[in-house]
Amino acid sequence: MRDALNNLFSNQINLEDNSQFYYTISPYELTNALGSIIAILQEYNFTKKGDNNGQFTCKLYKTKEGNWYDIEEAKMGAKKAVLRMLKSAIDAKENDTILN
Repeated sequence: MRDALNNLFSNQINLEDNSQFYYTISPYELTNALGSIIAILQEYNFTKKGDNNGQFTCKLYKTKEGNWYDIEEAKMGAKKAVLRMLKSAIDAKENDTILN
């Protein structure tokens, strides 16, 4: 349990506007209308730090090649600017991890 909590809280990201988010990454199976799996994506689930009510949560999806995949239902209720900053911050963090 302690390892799971450490992993959760180590996945923290700061945006350009100084807002902070915690996030988790899990696999997501993208299916077609017939229910066949067409891709396995990484699902990033974000929660804003200090938002005790959990009012701001959003999900973003990324392919194994590193491209962002937009799912319309996931973008509902979130500002495009925040989504763009989250994507940029994750890309920068992952690129920094690869280089080090």
